[in-house]
Amino acid sequence: MEINRTEAQSVRPNKFHFDNKYANNPQIYESIILYQIGDLCCESNYSISEHLQYCYEISYVVSGKGVFYTNGKAFPVQEGDVFLSLPGELHDGKADASEPFRFFYVGFNFDAETDEQGEMTHVRKMFDQIGNSLTPDSLGMEAPFIHIFNELINLKSYSTLMINTYLHQIIVLAYRNFYDSWEREYASLQKNDETKRIVYEIINYIDVNLHKITELPQIAAELHYSYSHLSRIFSKEVGLTIKDYYNRKRFEKAIEWLKNAELNVTQISEKLQYQSIHTFSKAFRKNFGFSPTEYQTLFLNRE
Repeated sequence: MEINRTEAQSVRPNKFHFDNKYANNPQIYESIILYQIGDLCCESNYSISEHLQYCYEISYVVSGKGVFYTNGKAFPVQEGDVFLSLPGELHDGKADASEPFRFFYVGFNFDAETDEQGEMTHVRKMFDQIGNSLTPDSLGMEAPFIHIFNELINLKSYSTLMINTYLHQIIVLAYRNFYDSWEREYASLQKNDETKRIVYEIINYIDVNLHKITELPQIAAELHYSYSHLSRIFSKEVGLTIKDYYNRKRFEKAIEWLKNAELNVTQISEKLQYQSIHTFSKAFRKNFGFSPTEYQTLFLNRE
């Protein structure tokens, strides 16, 4: 797919805007529909102006500070922050009164029809369930943005493939940042909300008893609820199923043990309650693209 270039232009003194708009001709990158991506450096007190979001938008604050608004609610932001706007929200922003404000942004949507494996489904669900639109970046989101801008400025063979890769990196890194923030929120949750309390109990039970769980209804029996009730609450609150969360934690623990090399693949499979080493290897490969043995070999060789 050919990418249209847009010129970087100086909009007013001390304000640089490299804006790539595809609203009239959205660019398709597998299951991601790209509408806009850019780099905005604005002078102090500059206002973006309120507008209605027609797609998801991720903003990464490169330098300075300012305020983003969602439906009139203010979120002070600074260097290294990630901000998420959802479709249907009123979005606005303003630079600080004393210093310039620069941020990268990308506007996109998820294409469910082309997401055959449901790879981005969990990302979309988590985004839709986020209670706080702001989180700090701890995973290096600046780099894939810069790589995309370099590709847009210097189009070459395979630029579309490279842009596709970096675009997915940005979205997944944002997902991970918000997911990690969500986990921290529940870890320190004051248990005064019944729904959140139940979700916290599910999370805590899985985290503590990961190697003891043989089947998921066991969680419901331990917490004295029906499994269907817990599933409904968890999915609505988190955007993931209990099984999704359980498998995520199992993979995290498996990677930890593979890196330590204190257990072999068979032992890890048994400790994480997989039916067989074949079942474990198949699930691991489906999630990461290679087998547990291949991952361990690659990691140890790198070390």
